[in-house]
Amino acid sequence: MSGAWRMAWRNLTRRRLRSALTLAGLAVAVAVMACLLAFGQGYESGLSRELDRMGMQLMLVPLGCPYDAAARVLKGRAPEAGGLQGPDPALPAAALAAVRHDPDVAVAAPLLMAAVPRPSEGRTDLWVGLDRSSLALKPWWRLTPGSHWFQRPDDVILGAEAAAAELRSPGDPFYSPGTAKHGSSGTRLRVAGVLERSGTSDDSLFFLPLPTAQAMFGETGRLSAIAIRLKDPTRVADVAARLQQLPGAQVVTLTEMMGTFLNLVGSVRTLVLAIGILAVAISALSVFNTMLAAVLERTPELGVLRAIGASRLAVFRLVALEALFLSLAGGVVGLLLAAGGGRWVEAAVKGFVPLAPEESLLALTGAVITRCLLLSIGAGLAAGCYPAWRASRLAPAEALRSEG
Repeated sequence: MSGAWRMAWRNLTRRRLRSALTLAGLAVAVAVMACLLAFGQGYESGLSRELDRMGMQLMLVPLGCPYDAAARVLKGRAPEAGGLQGPDPALPAAALAAVRHDPDVAVAAPLLMAAVPRPSEGRTDLWVGLDRSSLALKPWWRLTPGSHWFQRPDDVILGAEAAAAELRSPGDPFYSPGTAKHGSSGTRLRVAGVLERSGTSDDSLFFLPLPTAQAMFGETGRLSAIAIRLKDPTRVADVAARLQQLPGAQVVTLTEMMGTFLNLVGSVRTLVLAIGILAVAISALSVFNTMLAAVLERTPELGVLRAIGASRLAVFRLVALEALFLSLAGGVVGLLLAAGGGRWVEAAVKGFVPLAPEESLLALTGAVITRCLLLSIGAGLAAGCYPAWRASRLAPAEALRSEG
């Protein structure tokens, strides 16, 4: 057997460029497949973790597209203009009192989201107005030394990345440029604190006391959303039905939203995986072409093997081993490409999926590696079966005659 392995390897290295091109095509197809499988698994588990640690079961948002509104609030983005509430979709402040009076609600945290473009710096600042009730929904928040919660109306708390971008520390003055949209010429604030890095969207946000944010952005008496935690999570359906009656508002349950997003991502992933499988199939055709060409080129050599006593099975096994070498090498190189370049694929894909967590989602687990290797080997062996069968059927006399 060891001799057959050495002969198979030597045969592949005869036409190095052809073998390398075939291997490269298979490797790219396997790399794409591995990235898609790894990202899909990582996204599902990451989304579950991110929603679980939100500490809430419901969200009250303005009328419009509920899942889009909820996703924007959870990711620290301002609601889009054009909703039924006017240019800036918002909840009336009266909705907060109604939610807090519900007997099944444990925490109701009001939120006001606003975006402040800074075109000269090529960025947009995302501001969030909140009150102390939000702390109950964010147990992972930790303030850096010297920081404290809001004590004055002009206090601002910066996320870790926002503080690094602004070069600000607790106690420093802070100036927020105004915008024409909000009719503000700018606001002078003081940095009350900086949040420790959490790996969530909070790292890039600017936090204000809710009344200050409402005045600063011309949204007095209005809210972007209300995050809700229940005393008994099993009462979600009953509470949602009651809150759905509030005028100008709609309820989104985090469980429904996650299910909707996962169904959407699952459909897209099925389509993309079909494209990946098609790429692997095309690569298998390349393996087929390479192996068939090798068999035709080596017809006299294979005839000699048959003439000196090699069985049909031995010849079949020799060619099949070559296909196995090629497909296994392609699978391994493809996995290495996925491990090395998967971060760029992940960064590109994250922009097209809803509520993508901030942490890395590319999970090259043992299951993903095994599936990709089996797919690569299976495709290679399937492509090599006909050339191996054809080689094994060569008659020694005819093969030797073709040499002459």
